[in-house]
Order: sequence, then structure tokens, then C-alpha cells
Amino acid sequence: MTSTGNQRILTMATLLGSGALVVGLFTAYVVFGSQLALAQAGDSFMDVFTAAVLMWTVTVAAKPQDDDHPFGHSRAEPIGGLVVAVIAGVLAIEIARSAVAALIANERVELDYLLVAAFGAKTVFKSFVFVLSSRARKRTRSPAMKALAVDARNDVLVSLLAIGGFFAARSGFPTLDSWLALPVALWIAWAGVELARDNIRYLMGEAPPAERQEELRQLAADIPGVISAHDLRAHFLGTELQVHLHIVVGDTLSVQEAHDIGEAVRVALEDQDDVGHCSVHIDIR
Repeated sequence: MTSTGNQRILTMATLLGSGALVVGLFTAYVVFGSQLALAQAGDSFMDVFTAAVLMWTVTVAAKPQDDDHPFGHSRAEPIGGLVVAVIAGVLAIEIARSAVAALIANERVELDYLLVAAFGAKTVFKSFVFVLSSRARKRTRSPAMKALAVDARNDVLVSLLAIGGFFAARSGFPTLDSWLALPVALWIAWAGVELARDNIRYLMGEAPPAERQEELRQLAADIPGVISAHDLRAHFLGTELQVHLHIVVGDTLSVQEAHDIGEAVRVALEDQDDVGHCSVHIDIR
């Protein structure tokens, strides 16, 4: 199965699992009145949207080039990531608002060990998602898989915090439940900010790190027949790099020979996992 197929399966499994968690955690909120359960249910609800958006973007980004998209569809993934970041910000505000309202009203909640089971189920599920999406991210450098991994990692830590809050409440600190909902909201908001920042970088055509540009320049310079490579410019078009550079070849070469060297440089750079398109200008010395 292709890496795109594996990513679709993982995002679909995350969508279905998160949907089940929404039902379980929201039921816990209705039955026990736990603001922390509501916060966790809201986070899982965001995860449903996250998985749905990322599954769509992975599918679109995998489409080949066409007449309307001559440089491919790689911008789909960062667009999806930006949508998820906005959803995270809205959700964080709502969770914080609900928790503050509960604190002002001095609400007391009925607690039960079923809450621990619900929070524990989310911790286990999200741990699996984190491991699998992290592995997929290392193989593919996919922003969608990075978003899924970061979200899952945050959920694991927040769920562990929720379990700690549950036991604190049972030990005589009932309002701690609502207090702990506040860092959950902050965590979701911060994850949204980081996700937005990363994906805006792709969408705005930011240049890759200087070290990566030098690696690409040196790769071109090492092609047989190339005297030197210079004036490399590279920027992200979606998740892929668009590269333009100049190479210098000898003046004793025929036009066809110089062209073949330029083609060898282009192919070598486009074989790089992060390069989508390369154009080569040939200078004669």
C-alpha cells in the first residue's frame, strides 16, 4: 500500500475513534456535570474535524499535476492545517468560557470512576495515533501527519492531566475540575498557534533553511560536467520546494551536451523528497 493510502487509513481511524470519544466524554459531562469531561469532549470533537480535513487534504495533495495545477496540489495539506488551527482557536475560547462560568457559579459536580475510564480510553487511543502518525511523518515529511502527531501528543498529556484532576476532585477539591479545564483550553490554543505558524510558512512561500539550500547547491555542483553552481533560489510551494539555480559548464561543450548536463542537474534535484520542481539556467565559461 502507498504512503498516501496508509495516511488515509490512519486519518480515517482517528476520525472514527475521535467520534466515539466525543460520544463517551459528552455523555460523561451530561451525567456527571464534569467541565473537564466537556473540555475533553470538545477537544475530541475538534479531532473529528482535524481528521476529516486532513484526510481530504492528503487525498487532494496526492493528485498528479494537471492543466489547472501544473505544479501539483501540494498546497492542499497546509491549507487544511490552517483550517484546523482556526478551529482549535475557536474551540479553546469556548472551553475557557465554559470553565470560567462554572467557577463563577461555584458548581459542584458528581464524579464517578467511569470518568477515569473515559479519560483513560482517550489516553490509550491517542498514544497509538501519536506513535503511528510520528512514524508516518518521518517517512513522508507530511504536514498533515505532523499536525496529527502534535495533536495526539497534546491529547495524551492533557488526558493524563484530566485523570489527575479527577482524583484531586474526589479528594475534596471539586472546583479543581473546572480549573484544570483552563490549561486544556490554553493547550489547544497554543497547538493551534503553532499549527497556523507552520502552515503559513508553507503557504507564503518561505525559503528553506540556509543549510538545506547549500545541500541542494552542492548536489548540483557535484554533477559531472558542472564547473560550479550558484544563485540558487528556493521557496516552498505548498509542501514542496521550487528551486531555480545557475550552473556553469565549459565553453567547449556542444549545445546538446550542455543541455544534457542541465537535465542531469534538474533530475538529481527533483529526485529529492522535498523538491517538486527545479529549473536550471546554464552559463558558459
